[in-house]
Amino acid sequence: MTDRMTHNWQPYPSKANCWEYIPGKPVCMVRTKPLAKGYLWQCGKQYGVEETLAAAKDWAETAREIYPRKLPTN
Repeated sequence: MTDRMTHNWQPYPSKANCWEYIPGKPVCMVRTKPLAKGYLWQCGKQYGVEETLAAAKDWAETAREIYPRKLPTN
């Protein structure tokens, strides 16, 4: 994807301990425990599921860099 910015992933403060996020706006986070279809990512109102945690973080970072424009859909 894109690598224009440095992203500082941190554990999300919750009891479940299954999320990481990038502090700031828009809300940008990934679920570190996979669901049945893969790893969930979210940035603002955009979200998706990827096969690997690295791919989910990459999509979340890309969405954050181009926010508020929408990501292309297949």
